[in-house]
Amino acid sequence: MLKIVFTIFIGVMVALFVGFGIEAFYPAPPYPNDLGIIYAKEMTEAQQATAQALQTAYDEAVKLHNQITSIVVTAVAVIIMFVSMLLEKRNITLTNGLLLGGLFTLIYGSGVGFNAGSAMITFITVGVGLAAVIVVGIRRFNPAREARQAAKP
Repeated sequence: MLKIVFTIFIGVMVALFVGFGIEAFYPAPPYPNDLGIIYAKEMTEAQQATAQALQTAYDEAVKLHNQITSIVVTAVAVIIMFVSMLLEKRNITLTNGLLLGGLFTLIYGSGVGFNAGSAMITFITVGVGLAAVIVVGIRRFNPAREARQAAKP
């Protein structure tokens, strides 16, 4: 039972590590402070135009940030899952945790991709993630391989 809890804990920590690492090294664009001040009072047409321009610029910056983040997070998730495959003979609990962390990170990358405002980026990142999951699944959960492992004393 403790191995299962530890595996899940490793998976969650890997996903958090990637998420906070992205935020630390590639933070989201800051919301323009001027918008809060402008929206708090009656606005002239010039202020409305300024507010709209600031909001549009912010929205575009966030979309770009989310597109890049989605691509990077998906790539990192795929790398983590393949590392778990390479290390699986050393410590199965650790490698299962890494695999779970890669899957959680992949879900995070897909979620960010949905907010990226680009169906193409989302499709590509989800497609790459799906391909990686299929490859890892075929490799890790092959019936012939499971039979060999079950036969070992």
